[in-house]
Amino acid sequence: MIPLLSDPNDPVSIIEIIKSVVGLVATCLGLIVILIGLRYAMQIFQLVFTILNSPSYLNGVIHEMAESIGGRAFDIRLDGRAVPLANLMALTVYCCGAFLAAWLTLALMHTGAKIVSLTAGDRNAVREILKNVFPKSLQTKGATSNQDPEPRSTARHPS
Repeated sequence: MIPLLSDPNDPVSIIEIIKSVVGLVATCLGLIVILIGLRYAMQIFQLVFTILNSPSYLNGVIHEMAESIGGRAFDIRLDGRAVPLANLMALTVYCCGAFLAAWLTLALMHTGAKIVSLTAGDRNAVREILKNVFPKSLQTKGATSNQDPEPRSTARHPS
């Protein structure tokens, strides 16, 4: 990394410049991935709130999915009444699809966060910048975070 307080007249290696540019591009790519995931997450939450506000929104979707599965061929007759099993299967497929989309969205956002974390630079440098920007609020936390934590004991304590 290029030191923050370097002399501007010192020559900088072309490799360091390329490394900085690649790191900047990768960080921007990670931020874009996070924003894409955030957009999809907002759409999923909007869908959930739409369904909660008006459950009739699913009537057409579930009916069309049930017809594509097989419609009334899967109905079960109990005491003279037909239980629409195709509707239950369609609802299950729809909910599993929404769950899969939410899981993929979270995975996308997690991947973007990992990219940013790996390419953003030195964490100690970020901590020092935050200490300089917010000197009073982080001063007490910073003093305790510099100490090495004691290793955990694997022995069980009697209870």
